[in-house]
Amino acid sequence: MEQNRKGMAREGRQGEYIDKSPWGLGLSLTRSHLIWAGLLLVVAVGFFLLEKFQGDEPADEQVHMYGGYAAGYLLLTLLGVALCVTEIRAPHRWRRVFGWGMLALAPLGTFYAVDLINNTRILSFPLRKAFANYLCYFMVFAAIYALCRRVWVTILAGGAIFLTFGIANYFVVQFRGQPILPWDISSVGTAMAVSGGYEYTPTQQMALAAMAFFCTVIFSSRIGPQGRGTGTRRFRMAERLTAVCLSIGLFFLLFPANILSSMGISVWAWNQKVSSELTGIVAGFFANVQFVMVEKPEGYSQQAVRALGEQLEDAEEPAPLGKPQGLPTIVVIMNESMTDFSRVGNMQFEPDSLPFLHSLQESGEMVWGTAYSSVYGGNTCNSEYEFLTGNTTAFLPVSSKPYQQYIDQEQDALPHILKSYGYRCVAVHPGKRSAWQRDEAYPFLGFDEFIDASRFDVPRRYEHGLTSDRSCYDQIVYEYENRGDKPLFLFNVTIQNHGGYEDEEFETTIRLKDAPGAFPQAEQYQSLLKKSDTSLEFLLDYFEKQEDPVLVVFFGDHWPNLEPEFVERLLGAREESMDIKNMMRKYQVPFFLWANYPLEGQKLSRVSLNYLSGLTLRAAGLEGTAYTKFLEQQRQLVPVVTAVGAIDKDGDVYKNGDPTPYDKLLQNYAILQYNHAFEAEGRERGLFTR
Repeated sequence: MEQNRKGMAREGRQGEYIDKSPWGLGLSLTRSHLIWAGLLLVVAVGFFLLEKFQGDEPADEQVHMYGGYAAGYLLLTLLGVALCVTEIRAPHRWRRVFGWGMLALAPLGTFYAVDLINNTRILSFPLRKAFANYLCYFMVFAAIYALCRRVWVTILAGGAIFLTFGIANYFVVQFRGQPILPWDISSVGTAMAVSGGYEYTPTQQMALAAMAFFCTVIFSSRIGPQGRGTGTRRFRMAERLTAVCLSIGLFFLLFPANILSSMGISVWAWNQKVSSELTGIVAGFFANVQFVMVEKPEGYSQQAVRALGEQLEDAEEPAPLGKPQGLPTIVVIMNESMTDFSRVGNMQFEPDSLPFLHSLQESGEMVWGTAYSSVYGGNTCNSEYEFLTGNTTAFLPVSSKPYQQYIDQEQDALPHILKSYGYRCVAVHPGKRSAWQRDEAYPFLGFDEFIDASRFDVPRRYEHGLTSDRSCYDQIVYEYENRGDKPLFLFNVTIQNHGGYEDEEFETTIRLKDAPGAFPQAEQYQSLLKKSDTSLEFLLDYFEKQEDPVLVVFFGDHWPNLEPEFVERLLGAREESMDIKNMMRKYQVPFFLWANYPLEGQKLSRVSLNYLSGLTLRAAGLEGTAYTKFLEQQRQLVPVVTAVGAIDKDGDVYKNGDPTPYDKLLQNYAILQYNHAFEAEGRERGLFTR
């Protein structure tokens, strides 16, 4: 610092300096610089060893695979160490120029690093799409510079934010099959709660990006302006003001003005993974922000709601599917990641992973078929919301999380209807109470009690580190045997089959018939399903022996996220080339309604989760509300309405947002749902309650 002062001469007004230092390079072997060089070297070696020995390939293949990567990584490491102990001398005026240049280039470099980590098609991006991504990054870098006015601090903070986001996005895509979206930020706690079952293997791109980032930060600290107080006070204020104006201006251009759309950044709501690969990770994330607000549907008004209500008053109540003697115990099981690949494609596993479920389907004594979920690989809460409320996320912003975003007051749902008959309503989930904010949402939805992992009355057993289905069913039996005088409604969300199908200690018992061992995640998942099937058999055997009437409703919440190659082979198409009809197959889950009393057996080839609560009431011999009557009427014409697409009674598929022959009917649905979910003061309660 003293040397810098000697190289400056005070001229003009107070606080203005003109740096007359000569250009030059030199070694700076101070203690702090040597410590930083040593730390960088240790971190670099640790990264390299961690990545290098993660694979199981033979030694000669590892050498070939890591040759180019190792050379590039070594060069970046040596460059970083050299920069740590290098002193760069330059006039201050030129340091400003270099600093501004680095501030302009850092967002571009970060953009390329984040997208290369996530394997997007960045090298084929047209110029305007790349520039759109650049503006997203630059907005954040400008805001940071306005706060600190230090070049190296801005690059350190901005780069760390985006690289952390990029790495997190990579793993989220691997585990869930979908990128991080704006509404996922509030789900961090839930994600951490279930993250233990996954395997986190750093990639070569991550290691190279991290080393390039360290080198850039070190270089910017050497070549950029030194100290905060350089320049006059007016100059410093002008710099901050310019950065603020750039950041705010870009914010308004990107969001209220939505210039991203005109620059080729569009969101594929039905396939966010491919969408982000085609648009860029951060630009895709920012493009989704435009969907954060729930807008009133076209034609919405209180008069329109009342008019629909008057039409529904005269509507006939749907015929019951079962006639129990008295109010039955109703047990609803939403089984984690449950699907039946034998109903989707022609790939066969041996032995059969779901023999009991298949025997039930062949019995003809229950209502069963194929249901459609709105989510893939995760976001369980959305499936819960659709089942319990009868609402569909098709009318909500893309990738909404209703529990976290919209359930902040009482909302009429299936528990409220059942409580009008005197039911005690209990939710059971063997995870943390706060996951998906269930502890806040469930009371608003009408549940009297929520039994989480900490409140189980039976011993909990585990499968690949998560509470088993059998333990959940033991708790259901406990609740049934201690139900008291009131009829009981139990809503159980299981967790056993949650993602993370790479547990080396778990015994894989199911193999793919044509290619055993080719897809270990899929085979481990199928082996878990076999345990779920056995547990289900235990539960139904128990209830079949009971004299009191019992109705069991069972469905999957979404597909598991498995090897992309397996999914492509199963569906017979690459993901980026799938049409909407093929894409909808990724959202198929099994469902059934079983009772220990006579039930009108039938197979439903297609139904979405939002209709299942209405079928539940019919199977229990109970009347619903005007809203449930409307949903049953609509189901006859459009049996599937999801956030991805709709399917009509003839099997024709329509992508969500595209015109259909049933737009008027769907518009009425949207109007009723908006009143149901978002009109606290103007809600027509008579439509949604008994």
